[in-house]
Amino acid sequence: MDQINNWKTLTNCDLSGYTLIIPSVAVGNVAQLACDLLISSLNMRKIALLYSPAFIPISGYDPYKIGSTSMSVCCELYECPESKIIILQLRAPLVYKYARQFLNDVVDKFKAENVKDIIILTSSFAHEKRHIMSSQFRYVVNDLSPHTSKLRTLDWAEHEHRGETVKILGGGFASLLFEISKEKSVPSLVLYKFASEGDNIPDAFEMVQYLNIIVPLFDGPDIYSQLIHPVSWNLMFGGPPPTNIY
Repeated sequence: MDQINNWKTLTNCDLSGYTLIIPSVAVGNVAQLACDLLISSLNMRKIALLYSPAFIPISGYDPYKIGSTSMSVCCELYECPESKIIILQLRAPLVYKYARQFLNDVVDKFKAENVKDIIILTSSFAHEKRHIMSSQFRYVVNDLSPHTSKLRTLDWAEHEHRGETVKILGGGFASLLFEISKEKSVPSLVLYKFASEGDNIPDAFEMVQYLNIIVPLFDGPDIYSQLIHPVSWNLMFGGPPPTNIY
């Protein structure tokens, strides 16, 4: 049976020249948290929903607005017209056997929409960091990316890999999506952070800071005062333990 991806467009938009940001479901969910932070802080609007057999189906309340009647589903597309970015937010892992076809369809769709480039955010196991004193961040970029020259001037640490295949351990589908983007001649960049499971909110803040250097999204050098916690973070680890258990 062929995989069918169903897009429900909520608002028609011309996405020509936009940067598409996709978080890979990975260790610590750092990329997803970073995208939540961007969507909330930039007051991005939801413009489309996507259903695919590649998703583990989930639904819930609006993670960005208390009292909203809008439901949240596994995959949603958000737009910030001022910064010309769109975020394809994912809230569950991909089903392995459908992952490649789904990612192929995503790249084809946004290539047809004339997006400028794709930025893939992800994370990797902290114990994979070989050089202890080096930065917690790494990147992988293809030659078509508009950010290549800027990255060279920043003197950031590049991902170390042998041969043409990129492997980011713990990074979810990031390597596969980067490979597909390269095959289809779509400019792409992977930015990832070494992380461990736990409270990964600080990792998300730092990832947004690094992303802002590549793609300026906030005014001035102090971006932390401009970042707004999504309401969904308020009970991320549940409430305090009830006192009557002691």
